[in-house]
Amino acid sequence: MASERIALTSYDIPEQHIDKRSFESLEQSFASFCVILANFSGIVLARVLSGCLKRKILCYLVEFALIVVPTVLFVTVASDFSVHFVALMMVLLLLYLLRACPLSRAKSRAQFQLGSRPFVLTLMRSMTHLITAVCILAIDFASFYRPYRKSRLFGAQLMDTGIGLFVVTMGLVSRRPRNCSDLRRNIWRSALPLILLGIARVVAILIVGYGQDEHEYGRHLNAFFTLGLTKLFGSLCSFLPRSDTQLLPLGLGVLACHQLALTFGGVSEYVMNEDLPRSTFVSANREGLFSLPGFVSIYLLSICLSRWLVAQISLSYREIVGKLRSLLIMSVLCWLLMAGSAYAVGIARVTCNLGYVSWMMFLITSMLCISIFIFHLVINDDADTLGDIESLEKSPLIAAGAAHSKDKGGLLVICNSLNMNGLVFFLLANILTGGVNIFLQPENRSDSASVFILLAYMLLVTSVAHLLYKRGIRIA
Repeated sequence: MASERIALTSYDIPEQHIDKRSFESLEQSFASFCVILANFSGIVLARVLSGCLKRKILCYLVEFALIVVPTVLFVTVASDFSVHFVALMMVLLLLYLLRACPLSRAKSRAQFQLGSRPFVLTLMRSMTHLITAVCILAIDFASFYRPYRKSRLFGAQLMDTGIGLFVVTMGLVSRRPRNCSDLRRNIWRSALPLILLGIARVVAILIVGYGQDEHEYGRHLNAFFTLGLTKLFGSLCSFLPRSDTQLLPLGLGVLACHQLALTFGGVSEYVMNEDLPRSTFVSANREGLFSLPGFVSIYLLSICLSRWLVAQISLSYREIVGKLRSLLIMSVLCWLLMAGSAYAVGIARVTCNLGYVSWMMFLITSMLCISIFIFHLVINDDADTLGDIESLEKSPLIAAGAAHSKDKGGLLVICNSLNMNGLVFFLLANILTGGVNIFLQPENRSDSASVFILLAYMLLVTSVAHLLYKRGIRIA
């Protein structure tokens, strides 16, 4: 450990670490945002069309065609058209606002029911699962749009959003533990299972001989470890404040200390130095270990954002417009902070620095703002129409029954299915990804074959989640 402390502060900074790729990172963040907006646009189209359907199986097929298929195409053979699709959807939205005047009808409503677990929060969760599930397999095909792959050092590519948005959505559906019983529940039911999954993945990789890029989380750690340890330390930190509002200064304080250590403590160079040997557990897993404070700050800020959003379940028109105005201001501030950070410290997923945290908060605040505006003011939906999914932060082994009997219209069944069994969906996606890599040799497949395999893969994993949802079974 003594030699490691010396290495942390005394070695030369390689020239490659000086280039923060600032402007390029901002361009990449825009491209990533467009793919997320394209996925969201498909969800909006599916919501409008599935509202006319009575059978849930038809809703599922419509949603698969409008949500999953475009997502697969926009990260592979149609990657150049995601911006055009988003632009078209914005034009259609503007025309609808001018002709149908939905905002005038919204003003006449007495109350807007967001629900105790607003659908817009769980919508972010399902979008994260969908995009991540597509990308973790698509990247192994030659048809995958290579600029979307994870950045080695600095960058803001589409796949860089994965772990950050998982932490964000984990925070959005969590609550601050108010007593020791809540704290133990968070650790045993949420953190520990994720850590055990991380260990299982390490063992499986060793047995199968499947390669792992050690520059992502380290030689032994993986995304499950990051999520589990973030939940563990995030729960411990969030147990300290006496109110939800105190989570904001706590999260900002953790982020400030983290960035100071990265910039002035030599931690950033230590993590990013590719020439530094991985001779100890810490040095071998420095990416996963030294990024944890940044992810904990994202987790704390996300809980605070969620608690602020659900402070009132029922809102008047003026109150919901006030929420939208506040979210818009937050989004602009986060973007300005992200832009400034891109030039000052860079945007780096491997260290989860200030630039990366502000980017994640920009994505979530802007998408929440857009989602509330579209679903509650334009489409005029309520919590009971969309499906208000409760207690997502809890993970019982199995909970069978009519969990969604109140989902009257059967709308957005894929999104609700993923929210009900998100971990099962993600685990199945990982298992199938490994199987495809072992048996189908994706790197040798043509564009058409890769798209077909990806669609078949997504059809299988979403069908399993939908079947569990239809039967009211929640595993994890």
